[in-house]
Amino acid sequence: MQCEVIQPELVSFYFGDVEEKARARVETHLRGCRSCLDAYLSLKRSIEAADLKPSDEARVRLRDAVARELSAAEPAAWLWWERPLAVAFAAAAIALATITVSEL
Repeated sequence: MQCEVIQPELVSFYFGDVEEKARARVETHLRGCRSCLDAYLSLKRSIEAADLKPSDEARVRLRDAVARELSAAEPAAWLWWERPLAVAFAAAAIALATITVSEL
């Protein structure tokens, strides 16, 4: 009965994509059920033996998508007035901190 519940979770269990409670349930069941353990080991061997490489088209699409994301994430250039304003605020903060500390 429990094998029907455990076997569909074996792939998720292999990839570590199960909740803690389900992981513990699968581990406990695998220790006691030889047929589910054999099914898990067979699944594990087939996943690890598969030579899964992305196609050249998939690599190109992935590189293009990453390039688009990186170019979209670049910060905008400073406007002509923003840099002097930032320097002025920093100088004011330093002056205020210096005055405050010297009064102590």
